[in-house]
Amino acid sequence: MSKRKIIALVNLLISGFIALMISMFFAGGTIAENYTDETYVAPEFFIILVIWGIGAIFVLIQFYKDLIPYFIISLIITWISIPIGIKIGFSMTT
Repeated sequence: MSKRKIIALVNLLISGFIALMISMFFAGGTIAENYTDETYVAPEFFIILVIWGIGAIFVLIQFYKDLIPYFIISLIITWISIPIGIKIGFSMTT
């Protein structure tokens, strides 16, 4: 396995874990928001995972296309997807 593929997989695992934890945190809400005993009071924040999934598809395509610009774009998309998903999630709540 090439060095780029290992970097892409490690990036995918780390950014995926962070995206999952952030989306679970925002979807669960705080104690003040969760007065209904529901697990997820703001499920619109799971859009973070959907947008991250699009970036993950780019990483998987990168395994078959061995181009350096495509590799760099796939790394950037997986990390940029988290703040974009947060911004979209907050805009859906208001």
